[in-house]
Amino acid sequence: MKTSLLKTTFLALFILSLGFTSKAQDPCNANWTKTNSTDNAYKKFFSANLNDTAYKYFWSFGDGSGSDNRTPNHTYLHGGKYLVCLTVVKKDSSCTQTKCDSINVEIPTTCNANWTKTNSSDNALKKFFTATLNDTAYRYFWSFGDGSGSDNRTPNHIYLHGGKYLVCLTVVKKDSSCTQTKCDSINVEIPTTCNANWTKTNSSDNAFKKFFTATMNDTAYRYFWSFGDGSGSDNRTPNHTYLHGGKYLVCLTVVKKDSSCTQTKCDSINIETPNPCSANFSIFKSDSIGSNPHYVRFANTSSGTTTRCVYNFGDGTTSDNCNPIHNFTTLGSHTVCLTKYNIQGSDTLCRSTICKTFSNGSSSSAACLANFSYERIGTTNNYRFINHSSGTPLVYTWLFDGAGATHNTNAEHNFNSPGVHTICLTVRNSVDTTCSNTYCVSIITTGLVTQSTCGADFEKSNDTNTPNTFMFSSLASDNFSNNWNFGDGTYSSDAVVSHTFTTNGNYYVCLSVISGTDSCSNMSCDSISVTSATGLVEKSLSVLSVYPNPMNEELNIKLQSKENQSCTITLFNLSGQQLVSENTLITAGQNELKLDVSNLSQGVYLIQVQTGSQTFIKKIIK
Repeated sequence: MKTSLLKTTFLALFILSLGFTSKAQDPCNANWTKTNSTDNAYKKFFSANLNDTAYKYFWSFGDGSGSDNRTPNHTYLHGGKYLVCLTVVKKDSSCTQTKCDSINVEIPTTCNANWTKTNSSDNALKKFFTATLNDTAYRYFWSFGDGSGSDNRTPNHIYLHGGKYLVCLTVVKKDSSCTQTKCDSINVEIPTTCNANWTKTNSSDNAFKKFFTATMNDTAYRYFWSFGDGSGSDNRTPNHTYLHGGKYLVCLTVVKKDSSCTQTKCDSINIETPNPCSANFSIFKSDSIGSNPHYVRFANTSSGTTTRCVYNFGDGTTSDNCNPIHNFTTLGSHTVCLTKYNIQGSDTLCRSTICKTFSNGSSSSAACLANFSYERIGTTNNYRFINHSSGTPLVYTWLFDGAGATHNTNAEHNFNSPGVHTICLTVRNSVDTTCSNTYCVSIITTGLVTQSTCGADFEKSNDTNTPNTFMFSSLASDNFSNNWNFGDGTYSSDAVVSHTFTTNGNYYVCLSVISGTDSCSNMSCDSISVTSATGLVEKSLSVLSVYPNPMNEELNIKLQSKENQSCTITLFNLSGQQLVSENTLITAGQNELKLDVSNLSQGVYLIQVQTGSQTFIKKIIK
């Protein structure tokens, strides 16, 4: 009996030990470890736990590259978060296993691009900049946001105009082991000794004639007027007769003769066509109330004799004051009507009504957001700038290298000299003047550009776990600085960035890149629609893959379409020249198209896939 019990116990322990052995020696064990390099923060050493020649190892490093070595090392091009996967397959195909984990590749902190700014005590337009890092093993590259720069560690710079500028410092270690860029906006205040305020007086005998007066009266200053119709004056108190009625933007620039200060003030004026009985009024932010947008001032500008005014403010209230100030309890769009009368005795000689719709601002913090993209026109130094700003009603001011102001919605400009140029767009709400925003972009014009090395392409993907959160990844090489404009008033200079949109809507996301040596720049933009339920709105066409890259004799494009639609495949060189173009009809579901590229020489190209509402662009090489 005891012998039987001992045999049974021994057998149970033997079976149990086999179970433990099987679990400890998983035939396909895909566990792995990572070790950091001691001399390069971008370099990582990976090792599979299983070491057996009966198995094959397949690594994916999360940046499009991989290895079949059991203990590979890999150097990443950019800092960021990557998903690393190891797949272990037994050579007799009896088992396979995959293990994935996220790793963080930190940007080396030895390149410290922090900097400080100090104001000059005797010139408000002069600024002193200092890089925090002071080491001869590093190089320093400054961009002052107005098209100029410096490679000094402690430069000073005199701006030509007041305004908001994006200043960037790029620190590069001479052995190329690290690089870092830090950008921040600075305000260059216009000296208060230059006062560009002005007034306008109507002529009593000619509705088209206006008298202008600069508030400042000092022979140490010069005065430059722009009357908004292509004419101007350098008189302090000019008069001007317009040829036509309409709305004109009048600007006065006051410059001190010793160039120590300059200031420009602009305002819109209405030139009314005379009419013996025509109601009209102007809308202003109430000067007597201050900056509260709830208060709006109205001024009667009706033609002819007015003996009575009746305003209807559209909120259930009225006024018989010809120049009232009204408190609107809400911000937004309002329609106000004025009826003017000319009553003599018991006779009504004139009665006229006019209504105007305007906005006294918005409770949204994104009521005024400046944003634009640009494109080169042909092979010249002419550029077209396309406005994507949000808010209404807006007044636009474009500045090219701090000068040449224009107020069109979109702009074109010819740069006469090659080099770095800064373009700034300022938007201002014409009703609520406290609502304004400025966006600036630096570009490099022909003469310094090496187009084959320049590209601002980027990829985007939505975070399925966090609503309204997206990952944006710049495809520019690591010697470029990246400047993101997410279209909601926020910015970033990281190469890979996660961004959360706080409200639903349509946004125009732009990436502008510039090389560390100021030899190349580019911009790329894409519009996205954000909803809290789905993140990025699902598109009717998705490009699954473009292969092979590098391409050989034939290029394959794999598409996924939600509907039958027309599609155009176009191949460009980096100068924008169209080389191959094919139109085809794709059907709902998966499609695979082929493009003959056998006649192309070796080089870098752009493939564009376009439908009626969507465009996909990818860089490929041969």
